[in-house]
Amino acid sequence: MIRFRLFGFPVTVEPWHWAILAFCGGALKIKEPEDLLPVLLFMAAGVVSLIIHELGHALTMRLFGGRHISIVLHGWGGQAASQGAPFSRGQQILISLAGPLLQVACGLVVFIAVAMSADTSSGSTVLEASPVYQLLYWFVLISLWWGVLNLIIPVYPMDGGQILHGILGPRRIKLTLQISIIAAIIVGAVGLIYLNMFLLPIFMVFSVVENYKALKRTRTPGGW
Repeated sequence: MIRFRLFGFPVTVEPWHWAILAFCGGALKIKEPEDLLPVLLFMAAGVVSLIIHELGHALTMRLFGGRHISIVLHGWGGQAASQGAPFSRGQQILISLAGPLLQVACGLVVFIAVAMSADTSSGSTVLEASPVYQLLYWFVLISLWWGVLNLIIPVYPMDGGQILHGILGPRRIKLTLQISIIAAIIVGAVGLIYLNMFLLPIFMVFSVVENYKALKRTRTPGGW
């Protein structure tokens, strides 16, 4: 477990998060020592990208008066939590938007910088083979893919689901959870059947289970 502070926020990176990143980066395919470097580069790019994502949430929380804000990267992603004053629905929507938007913006900036460097470099082939280029490549890919996916899929507690919850409000939490379950099933099926992905469907199954549990709690007084 790694702990440090960033812009005054305590940040924790849990071991399970490293394991998930290693799996996504191809750790199971390592056969030779030279196969380890691409996995490590993927893990480093993933941690930096997801910290930027959560930093967007945390900075917006601070802007709206949140206090005792902390960032935790866990197995399936990350979370920025505040123990300060409760946020309004509008503020919560903006907080949810800030994370993926900052992540995507940083990914686009790095992409433009790398593209410009490649265009002006006579040794672009050498550049593309360098570890730094590979690190930046993974950073751009993770930032754009995860940032957009997290934003457009209305699956709670992903940012898209949080935004849906903010729009519909607490009185329609059942509808939010029902939409979340349906969306997770569809996304999981598309990921498995058409994209040949396995981690995304697993994550969607986990989301369906958690949302179903939350939906059952809403049927009891004080359950949510």
